[in-house]
Amino acid sequence: MKREPIDLDHADRRLLRAIQRDASASQAELAEEAGVSPSLVSRRLSRLKEAGVLRAVVGLVDPEGAGLTCSAIIRVRLRDHAAANVKAFKDLVARMNEVTLCVMLTGEADYLMKIVARDLPHFQEIVQSKLLRCAAIAHMESSIVLEHLKNTTELPLDDAS
Repeated sequence: MKREPIDLDHADRRLLRAIQRDASASQAELAEEAGVSPSLVSRRLSRLKEAGVLRAVVGLVDPEGAGLTCSAIIRVRLRDHAAANVKAFKDLVARMNEVTLCVMLTGEADYLMKIVARDLPHFQEIVQSKLLRCAAIAHMESSIVLEHLKNTTELPLDDAS
């Protein structure tokens, strides 16, 4: 279910930009960035959470620092779009902790996934033991990530947005 977007004022946008950069910042630091009082920060964050604009406040883990040195992008085409196949694929993705992104696409591939693994042999194990066993998948094409040119979770929340 999609939510209706709420009106974000300049202070809301500045607060969201600040919390995207560092969710561990103190309320005083967030208040300074947003240009509001520290007491308003708490109320604004609560309102943004209730509205579904702020889904979670998390810490970002560096994959390589955590021993996950292999990333791959996989394009998936299903056998057909029957409800059973779509459900089987979605259920598989939901069970796979290695999947950090999965989106439905237009075009030749039905889905694009990002998988992180310890190393190339671990990636191969994931593909063979999980993806290739999924009868809903007709075709997969994998690309190993060689370099991240940009990898961010920050949304472009400019005041003009």
